[in-house]
Amino acid sequence: MISSQEKQRLLQEKRQKIEAIKQQQLQQSTSIAPVTQPQQQVIQPQANIENNQSFQQDQSTQGQAVIAPPQQSDLISLYLQTKRKKLGFQTIEMYSNNPAPPQAEVITIEFGVQCEFEIPQKKQENEDQVIPLMENVRRDSRKKREVLQSAEKPVEKVEKNISMEEINSIIQSQTFQRFFSRSSKTIEKAIHGAGVDVLEDLMNTQSVTQEIGKDNLTKLLSFSDKLYTDNRVVTSIQWSPNLPNTFLAAYSQNEEGSITDQVGVALLWSLQLKSRPEFYCFASSPITSACFHPFSPNIVLGGLYNGQVVVWDLRAKHTPEKRSTLNSGGHSYPIYGLSIVGSQNANNIISASNDGRICIWNLAQFNQPQKIIDLKTKNKQQTSNPQVEVNTTCMVFPQGDANNFYVGAEDGCVYKSKLHQNTNENIVIPFEEHLAPVSGISLNSSPQATPIISNLLLSSSFDWTCKLWNTRTQQESKCLATFESSEDYVYDVQWNGQHPTLFSTVDGEGYVDLWDLSYDLEAPITRYKSGNNSINKSQWSKDGTKIAIGDSFGEIQILQLSQKAQKVDHERLAKLEQWIKSDK
Repeated sequence: MISSQEKQRLLQEKRQKIEAIKQQQLQQSTSIAPVTQPQQQVIQPQANIENNQSFQQDQSTQGQAVIAPPQQSDLISLYLQTKRKKLGFQTIEMYSNNPAPPQAEVITIEFGVQCEFEIPQKKQENEDQVIPLMENVRRDSRKKREVLQSAEKPVEKVEKNISMEEINSIIQSQTFQRFFSRSSKTIEKAIHGAGVDVLEDLMNTQSVTQEIGKDNLTKLLSFSDKLYTDNRVVTSIQWSPNLPNTFLAAYSQNEEGSITDQVGVALLWSLQLKSRPEFYCFASSPITSACFHPFSPNIVLGGLYNGQVVVWDLRAKHTPEKRSTLNSGGHSYPIYGLSIVGSQNANNIISASNDGRICIWNLAQFNQPQKIIDLKTKNKQQTSNPQVEVNTTCMVFPQGDANNFYVGAEDGCVYKSKLHQNTNENIVIPFEEHLAPVSGISLNSSPQATPIISNLLLSSSFDWTCKLWNTRTQQESKCLATFESSEDYVYDVQWNGQHPTLFSTVDGEGYVDLWDLSYDLEAPITRYKSGNNSINKSQWSKDGTKIAIGDSFGEIQILQLSQKAQKVDHERLAKLEQWIKSDK
């Protein structure tokens, strides 16, 4: 800052120089001739002051008109420029060609010194850009303050009446459908299961596991028939025990078909014949289950929706050769389980129906069942009726066992029973139950399985879970683990026929989950997306290298298992056995 004494000194110096200039002009006024007006002469900074005298002498030697010396206003302007430059202010350019000196006015410069000087009437085009005015700075600051204040204010709720057309368009949009599908599944899972965190994001785990083992399953082939499989649900799949590249698939009725379409269809497919089925099997009712006869390669058996058991001979026509009668005392509800047990010389056909009845059939005498077993269990709700029927949804026999078997039921329980007992009524005790009907069960039949591993049973359910059971505990079967990777109904579960700890599950979202108990009990090692349709059935080939999956629109895909996933880690297998023993 400049002190007041310094300001007074500068003013005094300025006045003295002005007086000296005036005296010099008065002395020279009598000897100066008339002059011509220059074009436009810009007064330069202080360096040009020393050239004023030489400038005047050079112009007089050229024989032309003599240029008049600077006027008083120009000298004042030059002086102010020089002082402002020394004090660090921006240079102000003045012009000397004004026809008449403008009226002077008093203004205040930056350091507060008042002086008289001329205001320029024009500015050069290349003049330096001046500093923004303080008013503009204040205006910008005011705008920023207003924006910050508006952000702090609470948002006012605006009520808007939505028309029915807008509501329908929102409901039918794909974004809303995806949101509703996912959120409704989460809420349903929270309603049926205790301790479910509805805010848990399961996609992180699924994406990681899919990335780890994404190459364990690859699509090999796809089978469908436009005439006989379109819009039909695959209800059963079984690989041939005699022909390794042949499998049997059963289909439901085409609800969108014509009256001339076949109601029940079962097709024999071969991996070498991709364009069409090897053989067609037709029935008068939808086929709910089908299987090969292990001791007669040309015989195929089927269980129908109306409760009949039918037999096709692949060497004959496409309609059944034999069928059970509806009034034979057998089944009156759909047959969801069909197996052949026994040996080459003595074997029986076992069928399980949704009415809670197990029937034993002989292929030579097919007019009525040899034995009927009614599965019953204790009633948990009604005291007046202590026993209720077990509504069977699936059935499985241990390999090489012709007496013991397991069934899954609509009440969510898995039951163990026997064929040969003293009475026709079989009172069964359930395992720890699912929260919804059981959709599939599978027993470990791997030749590499130890006695402890071979006792493991898997069950899938509509409660979106799969459970692992130990069937050889001291008291009753115990649930060892629950697998919850799916976000839809789990329609089927199957052990791999060769790998002792490998199994698969399929669900309503079209996922095939590949699990390995020796690696992880919390997440699958592979999560394969087969398409947008739900997968209803699956079955591993006899060698364990391929799996056949069938969806809800009649397509069957063959997936190839990688060599890496086929290897058995015996060290991890031993640790799994120790865990099962300690959990008894």
